[in-house]
Amino acid sequence: DGDTYRSNRVQITVRAATAAPGGQQPTSPDQPAMASAKDVFIRASANIASPYQGQQVIISYNIYTRIPVNQYSIEKLPTFRSFWNENVSAQGQPQTRTQVLNGETYRVAEIYRVAVFPQRSGELTVEPLEAELIVSLPGQRRGSLLDEFFGGSPFDQRRNIRQNVLSNPLTLNVKPLPTQNRPAAFTGMVGTDFDVKASVNHTELKANDAVNLKLTISGKGNMRMLQEPGLNFPHNLEVFDPNISDNINNSTSGISGSRSYEYVMIPRTGGEFTVPSWSFVYFDPVAQRYITEETPEFVLQVEGETAINGNEAGAPTQEAIKTLATDIRFIKTYNINLAPKNEGFFGSTLFWVLLILPFLLFAFFVIYWRNYIRLQSNYELLRTRRAEKVARKRLKKARVLMENKQENEFYDEIFRTLWGYLSDKLSIPVSILNKENVQGAFNAKKVPAELSESFIATLNDCEYARFAPGEKEDRMGDIYRKTLDTIVRLEKELKTKKD
Repeated sequence: DGDTYRSNRVQITVRAATAAPGGQQPTSPDQPAMASAKDVFIRASANIASPYQGQQVIISYNIYTRIPVNQYSIEKLPTFRSFWNENVSAQGQPQTRTQVLNGETYRVAEIYRVAVFPQRSGELTVEPLEAELIVSLPGQRRGSLLDEFFGGSPFDQRRNIRQNVLSNPLTLNVKPLPTQNRPAAFTGMVGTDFDVKASVNHTELKANDAVNLKLTISGKGNMRMLQEPGLNFPHNLEVFDPNISDNINNSTSGISGSRSYEYVMIPRTGGEFTVPSWSFVYFDPVAQRYITEETPEFVLQVEGETAINGNEAGAPTQEAIKTLATDIRFIKTYNINLAPKNEGFFGSTLFWVLLILPFLLFAFFVIYWRNYIRLQSNYELLRTRRAEKVARKRLKKARVLMENKQENEFYDEIFRTLWGYLSDKLSIPVSILNKENVQGAFNAKKVPAELSESFIATLNDCEYARFAPGEKEDRMGDIYRKTLDTIVRLEKELKTKKD
């Protein structure tokens, strides 16, 4: 009847959007969007803060966490400008330990270790390492320490958060090598416990016979930077380029090992030949001084005509010695294939085959490469094709754990195998997989109910066997066989559906 009516006002507060990678559920206002820098961080540390130029420094990158870390991957390594670097990380799964830092208890694991050798003096900075972590927030801890750090149980009520974490930059104050009392023979080698050994296989021989000189340098340092020894051989002793062999070890304590140089020497005249000693000079950063190691002197007694002034009749001159390797050819003792004079390679069947073959190979390569690029660009297809291969690889690891009677680690690996295979095959992130939505995923792929129930039953048996009494070996063997049978049947069924 001409009256005006107004509703009440409604106020809506809009917060900033928070990305939920991997299909995870958005956070509620009372839940943190990401782990804080106090809950999880990466710390870089060096065993020597002020090394000498060329000295070996071990840098460790450790994850410190107060929350479960399900997975990690190194996204970006430091570039190590002005450093020679070698990866010396431990093989296998990182070991965890407990450490109290600033009054807080952390679980710590080393994820990367590298040996670096500064190539110049001054203040050098190592850039941060970047890693991608998948952490669980929030939730009640369960399982063992190793279980929490590297995966946990898929039934934990947690939110999986994917975030990138940077380590701290590391600055080293590199000192120059001292110039005082530096020997003239020093070539830049820095390290500790160096030793030099030299030997010849015999000292008495005849002219034109060969003798081997082996020189081995061993120690702790950048063995790959060793320079070839500058040995002074007699002029009338023919020496070939050395055969170099390395025995270098990369361990968590650093780089050590040896490098050998083997020379073949041939005296072309009789007489006495002296191979003088050789001095190896290196700087020891622990002792802070230059150390010289010397090889012994070798005297070769050679039977045969001795040259006088290099020109006596019957004695070869220096020029003759230089050309001796090419002026006389050895008799060929192997079979020689002869062909009629007028028959040649040009125009033969083999000629045309070799002429056309490169074009065929090029066409095959182009087709293969295009298919490879298409496959690599389709990440989901790539995961689907590799799902069974990845699962079998994990099962091999689980079998080793079973044989070693590592029960907790075995069940963890079985869990990862089943959930990882399903995630890869159905292109569903692990973070949103659970028992409830697995049934729906199987129904969408028209997997028989019996097979779907077998998958869930295997998970339940695995969880029950972990805490049930009885023989560990029998339980683990039964779970292993059920898991293998389930994956084989699923793979066959899903391939049939795809076809």
